[in-house]
Amino acid sequence: MSKQDQLQQFDRAYEDFVSLVKSMGPDHFLRSLGDWTPRDIVAHLVGWNHNIRLGCQQIQTGAAPSYHSDAPNDYRNLNAEFIARYNATDQAMLLGQLAQGKDQLRTYLAGVAEHDWDKDFGAKHYRGGPATVGRSVESLTGDYLEHAREISQGTQSR
Repeated sequence: MSKQDQLQQFDRAYEDFVSLVKSMGPDHFLRSLGDWTPRDIVAHLVGWNHNIRLGCQQIQTGAAPSYHSDAPNDYRNLNAEFIARYNATDQAMLLGQLAQGKDQLRTYLAGVAEHDWDKDFGAKHYRGGPATVGRSVESLTGDYLEHAREISQGTQSR
């Protein structure tokens, strides 16, 4: 898939996620979905927008993203850190932080040359194969899509 196609998918996944969260009342935003709330999920994604940008920069220097060290723990430590760091309970404030991080990531990604998008710089992915910018964006896009489904299913079953 081309860089442009992946960026369009990322943008759509982000916009759909934000629309879903904006459609929720404050009570639903803070209501538990099991292990976490929609608020926690937004905070998680605020952190991952920043992490993916930094990880892509590391990849382009030939280093694996530093966050891969928490992969064996299913990123539980990082996610807990993000939920604590981005601790606003105000929906608009947290969505503003999400937008800011997404815009910074998107600006960075727009500057990545097409020939560097899927380039193997020598960084290894913890699941095997090369860690690439494109693979990182694909992962974050999938996270937005999966969490939108999780929120949608969790709020419909209540």
